[in-house]
Amino acid sequence: MFTAESIIDSVQNAKKTFVTTFVTDDKFKAELTKLIDAQTKFAKGQVSTTLEIAQTLYKNASDAFYAKKTA
Repeated sequence: MFTAESIIDSVQNAKKTFVTTFVTDDKFKAELTKLIDAQTKFAKGQVSTTLEIAQTLYKNASDAFYAKKTA
C-alpha cells in the first residue's frame, strides 16, 4: 500500500539515483546527497506533523460532537 513516507522515499531515491548517475564531481555529488537527505527528513517531518494535527482535530471534534450528557 502507498503511504506518504514510501512516496517520499521513492521520489528522493530517484533524485539520488539521478545525482549518482549524472554528476561526475565527487565533492558536488556528496553535497547534493546531503541536500536530498535533508529534504527527505524535512518532508517526513511535515507529513508526521500534519498527520498528528489532523488526528488531534478529528478526536477533539468527535469528542465535542458526541459529548456525553451529564445527569
